[in-house]
Amino acid sequence: MSTGNYMNSNTNLLGITKTRFEWLAIFIGPLLYFAMLALPLGGTVTQQGGLAIIVWAAWYWATGCVPTGYVMAVPIFGTAFLPGMKFGAILQTLVHPGLPMLLGPALIVCMWSRWGFTRRLALYALSKVGTSVRAQAVTWLLLATAISTVAANVVIAIALTPIALEILKSVGYDSPSKLLRSKSAMLIIIAVGIGASLGGFLTPMAGGQAVITWQQLSTSLGYDVPMASFTASLILPVLLSTIPATLLFAYVFPVDSTHFSGSVEYFKEQLAEMGPLSKSELWGVVIFIFAIALPFLQPVWQPYMPKSININPALIFATITCILAVLPAPDKGAAVTPFPFEPGERLLGLKSIKILPLQAFLIWPTAMSIATLVDMTGAGSLMAGFLGTYWTQPPYVGVGLFVILCGILGNVASDTGAAGMLAPIIAAATSAAGENPVPWLLMMGYTVNFSFMVPTATGTMALPIALGGKASWRLPVYGFCCAVGCCFVSWLFWGAVMTNKWTFFTSL
Repeated sequence: MSTGNYMNSNTNLLGITKTRFEWLAIFIGPLLYFAMLALPLGGTVTQQGGLAIIVWAAWYWATGCVPTGYVMAVPIFGTAFLPGMKFGAILQTLVHPGLPMLLGPALIVCMWSRWGFTRRLALYALSKVGTSVRAQAVTWLLLATAISTVAANVVIAIALTPIALEILKSVGYDSPSKLLRSKSAMLIIIAVGIGASLGGFLTPMAGGQAVITWQQLSTSLGYDVPMASFTASLILPVLLSTIPATLLFAYVFPVDSTHFSGSVEYFKEQLAEMGPLSKSELWGVVIFIFAIALPFLQPVWQPYMPKSININPALIFATITCILAVLPAPDKGAAVTPFPFEPGERLLGLKSIKILPLQAFLIWPTAMSIATLVDMTGAGSLMAGFLGTYWTQPPYVGVGLFVILCGILGNVASDTGAAGMLAPIIAAATSAAGENPVPWLLMMGYTVNFSFMVPTATGTMALPIALGGKASWRLPVYGFCCAVGCCFVSWLFWGAVMTNKWTFFTSL
């Protein structure tokens, strides 16, 4: 038996079956933790313990040896025996005040899927595109990117992947093995995953990395950063980052043939089967637009509110989500939906919640907990000394080195995981150096968002969903090309910002 086959053979321990590599990776995690405690880093046990938790969690996220949700146990066990750490306080870090900004839009998009709107949206776009493989790939890429700017990227991957699979099935790709063998089919699936990741930083609702960055900016500046200011400063760089990805899917990545079999009539027929826009779909869209508009228009209505009332974006989304859970569905939704209608069903009921990927969702509170623990343990001040003084270098040199660090970490520890680790450290380091933290935090969140290479990132989970849990070498290869192109854009853009001191992008 070869070494590779030996490491990939399955072993059962305590009723849990994993490969030998996965078991080895699981045991290496705590070993890395204790090694970090023992290293002469010049910090206290508690400070080094904070760094050790980062390393342990990053190892699990990078190797995928345990389900992403189970990594939540790392900050709990990792701080249990550190001096000065209290168990109750650690559990409280898992309930992050920014979570409603992710959970609210995520559940609303799940509601869209439940009543058929995401399917209708995808079919409408494809009916205008036709059967060109590359045109379809670019359409899926841009569609996923557009929706993921206002809703969590993992939910976009969950919502759009089954629709893409159904369309591919109609042209002959009706099994994971056929998908894996087809360059054209894989191009579509990977386009969904990378698109779902690509738009994940334009608003604080778009992903864990975005809300972590927004929360850290608010903490560093001493006030809740207006959502409109956050988005306005990122519209240009996010649009620019779509260019290299679009060019790669449109001209570079290989395909089997230029067109899928069939015709554009198929998409029109499928769209016709959906029937007219239902009231449940319409209500879901109108309420979503209202929920998005309120935080963006906060500077307009805030002066008319009593000063004692703090209505922040998290409270807005939590409130609207609760209202949706109470409102009855006005009709049965579209003619084609993932679940049959039941009398008395709510707009946001259990069938909508079933669509939410719980395991993937749990990565957000874990990453946010780690971000909080970096401050609680004092690891931020210790790590600041190792992070590097990028701000003292010539702009393009410092920005380039920083972008490389963020790009690598984002493609190892996932977008949310990397942001959770880096945000408090960068805030502490820039504050200690007397530097403006805004451009460096925005640069960090923007760059770790290009987490395209690993299937454990919140957008690229589209691949294992489509392939029934299987992996493909095309994701790390295509993801690497897209990440390099987007990181190059990040270097050019933020280098220009720092060189020319464009205050529009450095103040919120």
